[in-house]
Amino acid sequence: MNSEELTTLRSIETLLRSLVKISLSETMSRLLTDEKLRDLYAGTGKLKREELEKETGFSGGKISGLWAQWEQAGLLIKDGKSYRKPFE
Repeated sequence: MNSEELTTLRSIETLLRSLVKISLSETMSRLLTDEKLRDLYAGTGKLKREELEKETGFSGGKISGLWAQWEQAGLLIKDGKSYRKPFE
């Protein structure tokens, strides 16, 4: 791949990331309505569920349910047994 193609791909990636952020911002505002939910989302993919339980006060079942809901809404991607954000 030459440098011009690489530059074009980087530009496409930047534009796609911007479009995804714009499209998810409304969903995030609708679903992440309080600080504990935002903390859970922020820690997802970085902290273990047990750590998130302590930080947020949510039960493991509640967290799993929220993750499943957020996956359906496009805020998370299931990666094996764990979840990650589409981008950081």
